[in-house]
Amino acid sequence: MKMNKLSMLFLSGSLAAIPTVLQATETTQTNETTHKQVDISDPMAVYTGGALTGGNDGLGGAFQFGLHKGDWGILGKVEAKKNLDAYRARLFTPNSKTGTGIFIDAGTDSSREGITSNYATVGVLQVIPLAKHLKLYAGLTYGKSWEAHELFSETKIVIAQSYFKYDINDKFYMMLNPQYTYGFDGEKTRKFMMEFNFGYHIDATKLVYLETSTEEVVILNFKFKI
Repeated sequence: MKMNKLSMLFLSGSLAAIPTVLQATETTQTNETTHKQVDISDPMAVYTGGALTGGNDGLGGAFQFGLHKGDWGILGKVEAKKNLDAYRARLFTPNSKTGTGIFIDAGTDSSREGITSNYATVGVLQVIPLAKHLKLYAGLTYGKSWEAHELFSETKIVIAQSYFKYDINDKFYMMLNPQYTYGFDGEKTRKFMMEFNFGYHIDATKLVYLETSTEEVVILNFKFKI
C-alpha cells in the first residue's frame, strides 16, 4: 500500500470525525473551559491553531484543531515540512488529570530523490514533574516503517523519546528531546537523534522558537493559537 493513499485516508477520516465530536460536545463546554489559557509550548497542549516554519531543510507549516471534554482533550494535526515534500498526521488524546496521552501518527517523506519513506505508529506519552520549572515527558512508540517502492524492507520499530522542558521564566523556555529508534526486523535500524529548542512567548497565543538537532537541521518556528 502506498503512503499517499494511507495518508489521505488517515487525514480524511480525522478531518471528518473531529467536526462531529466538536458539534456533540459544544453545548456541554463551559465558558471557563472554552477560554482556558493553554501553554502552547507544552508537548501535550490541546488547542486550535497552527505554525509556520523555515530553515535549512526548507519551508513548512501546520494546522491543528483541539477540544476539551472534562479531563480529556482531543487533538488532530496535519503538518508539512521540507518544502512540502514531507507530511505528518497525528491524532492525540491526553488526560490532564493523569498526565497521560495516547497518539497515532502517520507520515511520508519524499525529500530524497527516488525515495519515499513512510511510517505509521501508535504511542503513549506521560508527563512527570521533576521540579517547579522542569518537566519530563516520557514517550514510547510502536509501529512500522517502509519504502513506497520497496527499496527498503518493511521494518517494525520502537521509538523511545523524552522531552525535558525547562521554563526559564514566563517568557523564555528550553526543551531537549532525545530519542532512539530500534528496528526489530527488516532493515537494521539503530538510530539516535536529539533536538534542542529555545523559545520565546510573544504573548499567551503566540510564540517563536529556534530548533536545532543532531541531524544538522536549524529551523525557526512560529506557533499561534486561534
